[in-house]
Amino acid sequence: MNPNKSIIFKLWLYMIVLTIITLLFSGLILSRVFEDFYFNIRQNEMINEGQQLIALILQGIDPMELVDISKFINAHAVVVNRQGLIQASSNILKFKGMLMDGREFSEVLKGNIVIHKGYISQFGAAMLTVALPIKTEGGVMGALILYSPMESIQNSIWQIRRLILLTATGAVIVATALSFVLSKTVSRPLIDIKKVAEGMARGDFEGRVSVSSEDEIGTLAKTINYLSDALKNNINALSQEKEQLKNVLLSMTDGVITFDANNQLIMANPQAYDMLQVEMRDGGDEGFKVLYPLLDRVRETKKPLQEELKFDGRTISARLAPLMDENLNLWGMVAVLQDVTRERKLEHLRREFVGNVSHELRTPLSYLQGYTEALLDGMVEDPEEKKKYLNIILDETLRLRRMVNELLDLSQIESGHLHLKKDKISLKNLIERVVKKLAPICQKKGMKISTEFEEVPLVMADEDRIEQVMINLIDNAMRYNESSGEIKIKVQRSESGIVVSVKDQGPGIPEDELPFIWERFYKVDKARTRKTGGTGLGLAIVKNIVEVHGGRVWAKNCAEGGTAFYFSLPEDTPEESPR
Repeated sequence: MNPNKSIIFKLWLYMIVLTIITLLFSGLILSRVFEDFYFNIRQNEMINEGQQLIALILQGIDPMELVDISKFINAHAVVVNRQGLIQASSNILKFKGMLMDGREFSEVLKGNIVIHKGYISQFGAAMLTVALPIKTEGGVMGALILYSPMESIQNSIWQIRRLILLTATGAVIVATALSFVLSKTVSRPLIDIKKVAEGMARGDFEGRVSVSSEDEIGTLAKTINYLSDALKNNINALSQEKEQLKNVLLSMTDGVITFDANNQLIMANPQAYDMLQVEMRDGGDEGFKVLYPLLDRVRETKKPLQEELKFDGRTISARLAPLMDENLNLWGMVAVLQDVTRERKLEHLRREFVGNVSHELRTPLSYLQGYTEALLDGMVEDPEEKKKYLNIILDETLRLRRMVNELLDLSQIESGHLHLKKDKISLKNLIERVVKKLAPICQKKGMKISTEFEEVPLVMADEDRIEQVMINLIDNAMRYNESSGEIKIKVQRSESGIVVSVKDQGPGIPEDELPFIWERFYKVDKARTRKTGGTGLGLAIVKNIVEVHGGRVWAKNCAEGGTAFYFSLPEDTPEESPR
């Protein structure tokens, strides 16, 4: 910092200048006062001495005695008549032929005392001149003029001025020291305040100004300390709120993006980048251009809107709203993105299910109606033909019953009203029983079932429901397996518990459809499912039963072909109340 701009220098300079100006004016005034004082004293002395001398002159003093008298009164005396001619003098030669100034002499003749200060050439020096009228009963007969050298008076005045100058110099020195000390005293807390303020600007709110006085500077120091504490608390609160908001945005499953009024990106959480497949990098907002048309509409209407965007096989629901200030001026816009691909898929599945169920119900009902009407109308007389018709009616009735039972089971499970009858069961015995039951059907279709069992403990489960799970998985494998394919069942132990897998040798399932196969009403091959009589409920029932037991289900395509369906059960499942 430039020393000439520091407050110490300025305070010192102001005080020194003020002191010098004050002393200068005081010295001039005192010098003038003392000068007038000494001249007044000398004038009064000369007037008194002159009046005494006039009294002696009127008594007839010898003019030659003026020489002695002038030495006594330290002044030259001259007596002039009314015409201005010198009648007597303490120095005749010096004043020979000398006349007073006409104006001053006329004043004396009027009876006035005339005082004059100035240079007198006859003396070659500055003299104080006092002219007094010599009055008699007949009037003014002349004048007595006294000349006193001003040198002694001026010497006294110069001594006084010298004393004043020395005093002023000492005062300036003392004032300089005092002003420096005072300026340091004043500036030190100000410098501390400056350092604390600079620290606050850098984000350091730990600095404090020491308060050692109760004056204005002390009050300012207290205010700075209070301001530092207040800013620290406010910034900490803002930082905490910002961190909370950041955590909320990071933990949200929805994508959140904010733009300014010119479509420039302000902030976006990672979910938004993932949904729009934009790389997170500085200035990387090119991928958000898909939202620009929607942002333009929001900016024009200043109203919220909602649109669905479709790209890369996904459906993104975008809800946009304007951001307004207190004067209702648009300063930005916010977009909330939600991946609704799954929801839209499920909606499609539900609509498809209605069609599937309608078709599945309509077909057996049509058979029932047609064959029943044929029997009632007597169109069939042959007993064998009647038996055939009745068998068809029975098969379709059983099919309807199976579909209704599956719907009821699924509804019961999902509503939490399924009561499990848990007991320790052997999965090996259960699976062998199911395989034995379904083996004839597999052989009829040219398929075979193989099993592989590791040494696993008993599990706590509802045997009937786990049997239903195995039947549904094997039935699903038979529907999609190759005509001469093999269904492999394996039981093994893993970290997640006891794992059972059912693998077919079918065409496999598209990877993007794997997450949905456990949803109810879902069918990968819809035409084939109708042909084989499936309802799309089997895997959904499997998923719900396994989850009620505390396990989980998953599926994956095999490298050699086909799909493997897995479910796990805990080794030690505690007794559970109904869901």
